[in-house]
Amino acid sequence: MLGWDDPRPLSLVITPDRARNLAGKPGLATMGQALMNFPVAYVHSSGTGAFTEHGGTGVETPEEGDRFTCLAEVLTAQVQDNRGRRGPREILQFTFRVADTVFSSALFGNVRQHRSFITPGAKLMFSGTLGIWRDRWQLKNPSYITLHPAPTSDGHTRTEEEYEEAFGAFGPLATIVDVAGGMRAAQKVLSHPWLPTYRRRPGTSTAEVTAVMDHVLAAMGEPSEMLPRVPGAPTWPQIDGTPLVAFATALRQIHRPPEDGPDAARTRLKFNEALGLQLVMALRRAATTARHARPVVPVAADSRFASLLDRLPYELTPSQRGALETISDAMGGDDARGDTDRVPPMSMLLQGDVGSGKTVVALLAMLRVVDSGAQCAFLAPTEVLAVQHAETLTGLLGRTDGRPVTVTLLTGSMTTGERRAALLDITSGTSDIVVGTHAIIQDSVDFFDLGMVVVDEQHRFGVRQRDRLRENTPVDRTPHLLVMTATPIPRTVAMTMFGDLSVCTLAGSPSGRGPVDTFVVPMGRPKWVDRVFALIREQVASGHRAFIVVPRIEGEGGVDDVASRLGGGVLAGLRIGRLHGRMEDKAGIMAELASGQLDVLVATTVIEVGVDIPEATVMVVMEAENFGVSQLHQLRGRVGRGPDHSWCFLCTAVPGEEPAFRRLTETAETRDGFALAELDLRSRTEGDVLGESQSGARARRVSLLSLADDVAVVGEARRY
Repeated sequence: MLGWDDPRPLSLVITPDRARNLAGKPGLATMGQALMNFPVAYVHSSGTGAFTEHGGTGVETPEEGDRFTCLAEVLTAQVQDNRGRRGPREILQFTFRVADTVFSSALFGNVRQHRSFITPGAKLMFSGTLGIWRDRWQLKNPSYITLHPAPTSDGHTRTEEEYEEAFGAFGPLATIVDVAGGMRAAQKVLSHPWLPTYRRRPGTSTAEVTAVMDHVLAAMGEPSEMLPRVPGAPTWPQIDGTPLVAFATALRQIHRPPEDGPDAARTRLKFNEALGLQLVMALRRAATTARHARPVVPVAADSRFASLLDRLPYELTPSQRGALETISDAMGGDDARGDTDRVPPMSMLLQGDVGSGKTVVALLAMLRVVDSGAQCAFLAPTEVLAVQHAETLTGLLGRTDGRPVTVTLLTGSMTTGERRAALLDITSGTSDIVVGTHAIIQDSVDFFDLGMVVVDEQHRFGVRQRDRLRENTPVDRTPHLLVMTATPIPRTVAMTMFGDLSVCTLAGSPSGRGPVDTFVVPMGRPKWVDRVFALIREQVASGHRAFIVVPRIEGEGGVDDVASRLGGGVLAGLRIGRLHGRMEDKAGIMAELASGQLDVLVATTVIEVGVDIPEATVMVVMEAENFGVSQLHQLRGRVGRGPDHSWCFLCTAVPGEEPAFRRLTETAETRDGFALAELDLRSRTEGDVLGESQSGARARRVSLLSLADDVAVVGEARRY
């Protein structure tokens, strides 16, 4: 964390055997690894509550078979005879309360000893497996350790010796006693105001980690503060007006919170994580600004930029015009150019909702570079999208007057001859705009004079991939970079994942597009399902097309299965195509749909982004619960691209009370992509957002910071 670590082995504070075990599957070999293994939940020792491994407390939708650990107050306890095939034996049956829920449990063997600790009024930590018996939660095979013994029956105050004798431990929770070094030491461990629980690691338990941390914290010392307190340093960080606590204080209190709780410690350590992300982005920004690019030349009346702008088949929206001005300024154009022939290379994120018109903005921006004598690369995540972009750009450029603009397509499935010809055009400078997939960033591709890189659907590329073309150019001729996304990005994510990019946002969408109505369709309602396919028939009869998206290629519910069933059933007689990522002629199939040779296309999410067929008016997503919120929004964006009314149906067999069904309902009711992006962020893990494939570096992973909830922390880290 920001360069801090404590590499001392755990064997310095615990027995060598236990240290070896913890260094195995649990992966806790050093003091630093133990200290950075933060608790995920807490229960105040004065109350009752259940620990969870998901960051919360309370009895949160438990299920039979779950491992369950809790602080509880014993309500009843009685010894009963149990006469069975093994003969008579005693059972201690007892009940206990956790928050507002009553549990039952039982212990066999050595019952009289357990009975002295499990008595009404005593508070214990229990751990076991959840079950249900006689419509009541039951804890099977419980282990326990005393937190507070029950009051004495006559009200007298226990002597110190009597008090210690009233504490007992049994089963796995007795590990606390072993690690702590005796019952008195265990009492000290359990006497803290807040008791933590740690995320489950194979080979260890919360009880063991809790006891081990007492030894680690005692030997931790006072880690030095990494935020400077010297003249000229940034103002000490504050969150909502409250200064952050010192690093050493936070590291100690996150494991052993004071009476006020762990919030101050967690906030400080979240800040450290956020600051680490911001420093990575700051270094990236510094590396970019150390390079130089050529500014674009001013717009001339006979330029290809001016020619296309005059001949577009529609008026640009005010937002599109504003974005073009922002991009022009960033590339050193017009008034921003000044007297220099070198400017810092543009690094910009152009984000806009589905259908907001990013592609034409990108094309006009590329024409500014082409008019300045340089080449452009347009990087698309899939071959289907690359082919479509090449066709769209070529069609629009056909409207320019005067000098032509050459567009070259480069994909991995091209024949050797086609690839050789394309590479020759790129190397010789014959090609002005190169559109392609990852094939563009291979070492064999050598641009004559690359002036701009456009990356479409940035979330499909890692940081390293999007920068590959820039890194292979001279530092004084670095290409400008425009990264586009139709998946709106929450502010916190924009400040972290894309903190090295300036952000330009397109609002609204071009005129002339029809409305899209979205409905959740429960598969348990046959009449609803029948109506969906009847609508497809009606739309096809009117000259329109339909998409049916499925979550897999093979097996039940896959592309082939669904296409066959529909073609032989409710959609019999319609021309049904199939498309998925393993097929070779994907572009050809899309061309058949666009030209009207196909009526319906059954596909995977290969059609998720960029596909532009104005005649498509129906989108059906099967098993919609398997798709993310932003993904569903992208799929919905494949229809409604023409002037006609369109529909999107999210089909699911998930019951209406399930969270997944509610998520689909929220998606159907919301058209604002930015609101949906926030919803998507809350339904995903931070690992999805800041994973290695996105960032290209493990250092960007976080364990405490929530990009959905910690906007203030991320903002303050960016300021700092």
